[in-house]
Amino acid sequence: MKTKYTIAFVALFILASCTTAKKASEVAAVYVPASNYANLDCDQLFQAAEEIRSKTPALAAAVDASRRTDKVKEQVAWWLFFPAAFLMDGNAAEQTNLALARGQLEAIRNAAIKAKCSL
Repeated sequence: MKTKYTIAFVALFILASCTTAKKASEVAAVYVPASNYANLDCDQLFQAAEEIRSKTPALAAAVDASRRTDKVKEQVAWWLFFPAAFLMDGNAAEQTNLALARGQLEAIRNAAIKAKCSL
């Protein structure tokens, strides 16, 4: 009976201390209403999309770099000082920025379709 509790505690401990950082490819776009871009003409929509597209690779790289850093911290924490594994941040801020950029691009695309633009 005691070993069941010990195994359960160890399993829970390991799961709780793992990082929540995601890869850039795992970050989904958030919903951004196309109505935010409804008052723009086709050229303005194109410029807005290009501006966001130019930032997206850097955002994706930041998500991946943050994840790599978190994974390294996780490994060091497990080998040297396991309570430090509970202090990892993950990469939620970077994920949010990338998800927002992807959502904005989708909204611009939808607004362009409604405006009958050819992006």
